[in-house]
Formats: sequence, structure tokens, C-alpha cells
Amino acid sequence: QILGSLGGVLGFFIPEWMIKHFIKKREEKFGDQLVDGLTTISNCLKAGLSLGQGLEMMVEEMEPPISQEFGLVLKQTRLGKSLEDSLNELTKRIDNQDLVLMVVSVNIAREIGGNLAEIFDRIANVIRERNVLKKKLDALTAQGKLQGWVVGSMPLALGMILYKMQPDAVSLLFTTLWGWITIAVVIILSLIHI
Repeated sequence: QILGSLGGVLGFFIPEWMIKHFIKKREEKFGDQLVDGLTTISNCLKAGLSLGQGLEMMVEEMEPPISQEFGLVLKQTRLGKSLEDSLNELTKRIDNQDLVLMVVSVNIAREIGGNLAEIFDRIANVIRERNVLKKKLDALTAQGKLQGWVVGSMPLALGMILYKMQPDAVSLLFTTLWGWITIAVVIILSLIHI
């Protein structure tokens, strides 16, 4: 009965967690592909193709998920929906700030005019620089986390070493009132430091 209840709880939460995990991975992959996609569209525009033709070229040349999402945008425009509306719907499907920047730039450039190829190049450069900074930040954060784990595990490791060397002395921490008080003080001070 306990196993059945546990299975029911896991069966309720695990699918939702897995779906969120896969959506997040898909959005991350989309974000990684966006720079190459913008560069492809920009090159097409520089070669004299229209924005729609540039989008078609990107859909043909690139892998999912970006090819699927922009392919859906193209299908919607072929069915009569405006490019602006299709791109706005794309930003609702994919949670990516760089995509929002791209869509807003396209919409503004189509309304008031502007060099779309240059705009795409600038957005791609901004995304590239941001990704470099993000990777550096992730590396520094990972280093800090590792240091935290090492420093946090040192008292436990030191206690085990001392227990192996002097079991009688260390066992006083767990068998006497003063030992328990010492452990409580250490735990309180550690929590205050956090």
C-alpha cells in the first residue's frame, strides 16, 4: 500500500517535471541556434533576398527546434496571417529574450524602415557577447560552488579522521552533555554564518 501511494505521487509529479525539463532543454537549444539563424537571415538579405526568403533558407539549412518554430511561422504567413502576428506568437511559444529583441526589431524596421541585415548582425553580435559573459559567469559560479562544498565538508571529514585516530576522545562529543552542547554551538554558528 505504501509503495502504491509512493508510485501514485511519483506518477503525478514526474511527468510534469519531465515535460518542464524537456521544454527548458528545447528552449536552450533554440537560444543556442538563434545566433546562427540570425546570421543566415542577414546573409540572405545582403544577397538581395526578402525576409520571407531568408526565413525559408534558415528553415531549410538549420536543425530543429529553430527550423520547426520558424517553419510554423512561415506556414502561418502562407495561410494569411501577418508576419508580425506570427512572430509575436513565436515569442509566446518560446521563452527567450533574444528572440523577443529580434521580433521587436523586425516589427519596428518593417514599420519605419531600416537595414534589416545590419540589425540582425548587431543582434547576433550582442547575443554572442552575452553568451561569452554568461559562460564566464557560469564558470566562476561553478568554482565558487565547488569551494563551498569543499569547505563545507571539511569539518565532517576532519571529524572522521580524528575519530579513526582517537575514537575514545571523539566519542565524548556524542556521549556527554558538554559534547552535545559543543555540537549545538557549532551547528548554530554555522547556520549564522550562512
